[in-house]
Amino acid sequence: MTEPHDTDATMAVSIGLDGVVVGRVFAERYLVETLLGRGGMGAVYRVRDRAVDEVVALKLLDLDAATPEAIERFRREVRLARRITHRNAVRTYDLGEWPGPKGVFRYLTMEYIDGESLHQLAARIRPSVARVIDFATQIAHGLAAMHEAGVVHRDLKPANVLIERGGRVVITDFGIARGVQASDATLNTGAVLGTPAYMSPEQVVGESIDARSDLYSLGLIVFELLTGSLPFSGATPMVVAMARLHQPLPDLSTLPAIPAGLAPVLERLLARAVEDRPASARELVDLFEAAARGLDNRDSGTLGMPPATSGSQTPSRGTPTTKPRSTLGTPTPGTPTTGTPSLASQAPRALAVLPFRFRGPESERYVAETLSDELIDVLSTMKGLRVSGSGATARFAADADRDPRTIGKQLEVDAIVDGTVQLAGTKLRVAARLLDVASGFQLWSERYDGALEDVFELQDKMGKRIAEALRLELEHIAHRGEASAEAIEAYLKGRASFRAWDFKGPMGAIASFQTCLALAPEFKPALAGHAIACLRAWFVPRQQADEPNWGELAESAVAQALAGAPELAETHLAAAILAAHTGRYRDAAVQLQRALQIAPTYAAAHEYIGRLQLEAGRPDEGVRHLELGFTLDPSLVFALPEIARYRALRGDLDGYRREIQRYLAASGRLGDMPSTMLAIRVASWTRDQAELDHQVAGLLAASMETFSLSTFAEQLVNREANAETIATMMGRVLPLARNPRFTALIHQLGAELASFHRFDDLAMHYVNEAAQGVLVDLDWLDRCPLLAPLRVRPEWVDARQLVRARAEAIWSV
Repeated sequence: MTEPHDTDATMAVSIGLDGVVVGRVFAERYLVETLLGRGGMGAVYRVRDRAVDEVVALKLLDLDAATPEAIERFRREVRLARRITHRNAVRTYDLGEWPGPKGVFRYLTMEYIDGESLHQLAARIRPSVARVIDFATQIAHGLAAMHEAGVVHRDLKPANVLIERGGRVVITDFGIARGVQASDATLNTGAVLGTPAYMSPEQVVGESIDARSDLYSLGLIVFELLTGSLPFSGATPMVVAMARLHQPLPDLSTLPAIPAGLAPVLERLLARAVEDRPASARELVDLFEAAARGLDNRDSGTLGMPPATSGSQTPSRGTPTTKPRSTLGTPTPGTPTTGTPSLASQAPRALAVLPFRFRGPESERYVAETLSDELIDVLSTMKGLRVSGSGATARFAADADRDPRTIGKQLEVDAIVDGTVQLAGTKLRVAARLLDVASGFQLWSERYDGALEDVFELQDKMGKRIAEALRLELEHIAHRGEASAEAIEAYLKGRASFRAWDFKGPMGAIASFQTCLALAPEFKPALAGHAIACLRAWFVPRQQADEPNWGELAESAVAQALAGAPELAETHLAAAILAAHTGRYRDAAVQLQRALQIAPTYAAAHEYIGRLQLEAGRPDEGVRHLELGFTLDPSLVFALPEIARYRALRGDLDGYRREIQRYLAASGRLGDMPSTMLAIRVASWTRDQAELDHQVAGLLAASMETFSLSTFAEQLVNREANAETIATMMGRVLPLARNPRFTALIHQLGAELASFHRFDDLAMHYVNEAAQGVLVDLDWLDRCPLLAPLRVRPEWVDARQLVRARAEAIWSV
């Protein structure tokens, strides 16, 4: 095992760029500050140009890649880029050569963009509709300037679009761009150049291309930002590219993530025939700007999404005909429950975000303005919430005394979000609070700390965290009129036990929720909470002989929640978990979609759909949803071991260790069951006997006994283990697992154990048992190293086909 690089200098040497070392001067002019990134042809550094004392980006062509064709392409990049002078296209400065110890370095310098790529941003968060349209509009402006200068990019993709800290969007990397006239036009050799996943159809088949090919690529980018995936699927990027030649475009009107006002624009952009697309990027700018104006006319907060209607999918929230009445006050203990409207019958709540107060250098005031606007964008996606825009609240920016009752009356809103941004050097602190207009009381508050360079990450995190906290706070307050103080106290105890994963027993979450429902049978949050708690208890293996039938209790609790609280996102999460546990994964996906339609910021729904995607053929999307869920609710720490497993299955052990360290830091646990069992599995996958012995010894010493999982660990390090002892152990363990999904997990562990000891027939038996049950973990089947000897067997092909069909059915339209 190699040691990880601990400095940028060692990284520079390790990739063969001799003479290019962080902290040294390159070409007698450029002080190398850091390595920004690396591609197939070379690397990009942030450097300081000592001649003008400015920071620029230096792109260096690898010596090994410096073929005559590559050198000519490098020169063409400068020649074409210099034609374009626009704020949304990166500026290119100089082209140079410098003799090194092993050959001549070719390099170019260009504008340094202080920010991140669109690819990096999308990997962290799902941008709001408003931000996606803003990004797309700026990209279209940049493309318009390029096309009018006679340049077609040909490799437009999220990695080639940079987002500057101030919000400017910049198109970069003209490495395979082509001029449409003069000598540049002759450089098209007919080869397929570009990134297959983002190619236009004509580019895939090698036909002649024009500016409208870039527009198609932009359509793919916008689709991916909105939905988290590309519109066509396949096993490899080229298969994905070919799919757009033969598969019809999905019906965009059926995809909830794509607003109705934007769907026609995307349909034109993604048209197979070139002539059906917008005629130019300038026309596209107008289309995006019209879509942005549509945001001001939304009813439910998401561009083009229809307002909530009655029915099982999205319950009616009502339409206000008079000034909204504040319903945010907490009822007096013992208040009668009759006469208080439920959430389903109330008018949409009205909320305003005041301009955040700023304390810091005047030149950085934009940070506070950006945070306020971002929060408005995110909150505007919440069902049942009407959010005032920044234009309505700007007049209160200078008010020293912001009385929520006075401001709320003027704005005709029920609640106000107020906040403060403090900047000291590069340290940023944001404090936000929710205030009830009727009483003036503070209902919720939170503080966020970060660095100025992380402002984009901070604003996304803060916006979503506040949105989710607001959703919970508003819904719980709305429903408290249905229950007495005693019932609410029991409910809150249930929530606390749930957070601690204490479900069973007299002090567990289920008992507390049942007490609440005995006192207030129609208390909606308790109905949903009870259903999810029963499902969690069902997944935990039987620990006592006299335990109730948790499966039957879970089914009954979910049915009651669907009947009594269909408007809650938590109810649909419960229905999704029940469907997944019984192998009805398509139904699970539908229920998760409903949950996110009701509450786009519902962290637990993002986390759960991430788990399904991670297993069932969409692992990269799954990681994004898991990260988003954890960002929205940092208590969802069990998302991190899932991401760690994803890294380990791909052989990225350094990434696996980073995720485990992140989990340990976030959970405050050291050597607990989830991380220890994963460490044991990964050690067995890599056949690292020393690490395996160490982890198993730690598990046994700590007596972390969870449904005899230590039995698996003991058998892994048992040098005398044979097929009979493994089968006997499985015979004792399997009856304890009553949940079909957990049973599949036990069969997976049994297959790994048998494979580790090279009992392939027994391992194949357990794989078959899992496949015949509810196994959907295609990622594990395809990537677990221990299963490699089984993949040549005919019965393996049948088992995998069964699991694959089950996985693909989830995402079918």
